[in-house]
Amino acid sequence: MKKQLLIAMAAITAASVMPVALAQSPDISHEDRDVVRVMRHPDGSRSVYKRQAGWKGMRCATYASNGKLAAINDYTEGKYGQLIGCTIYDGNRQPIYKVAYGYDRQARLVEERMYSVHDEKLVQRVIYRYNADGERAKPLIVSLNNGAVGIAPTMNADVENAHRNLPRGGQR
Repeated sequence: MKKQLLIAMAAITAASVMPVALAQSPDISHEDRDVVRVMRHPDGSRSVYKRQAGWKGMRCATYASNGKLAAINDYTEGKYGQLIGCTIYDGNRQPIYKVAYGYDRQARLVEERMYSVHDEKLVQRVIYRYNADGERAKPLIVSLNNGAVGIAPTMNADVENAHRNLPRGGQR
């Protein structure tokens, strides 16, 4: 379950940082005109993004380094091309997560909420912060999976540094 969550979050994060209008990858054939992009990952896996004909959305199929299907993410886009939802399927095409996206008044992505399909519980939140210039900082990832609240390992160093930089007695 944890591996599926990591694969799902990697695909979601990749999609959330990709521009809405994507150029085709050079390794796309003319027969695959609905393919928007192929991303090859350092571990040998790859993600294939395709526009969905007839509806506002995109599908991302992620394959392990051995070529086996690992996950499918079906993204739904809103009226202006922004992501509004996602359903994540495992390698057997069974739905495992649903994701909802939230935006601020400047149409910037501020939050992703991931829910388990089986019990409809919130399992993870990704919170995006922006500086005064509108540049997005590293996201804060809060994992609520299996009832244990924690911060994802990618944020541990940031949390430790913040605690180290606090003056003694907790006052600034």
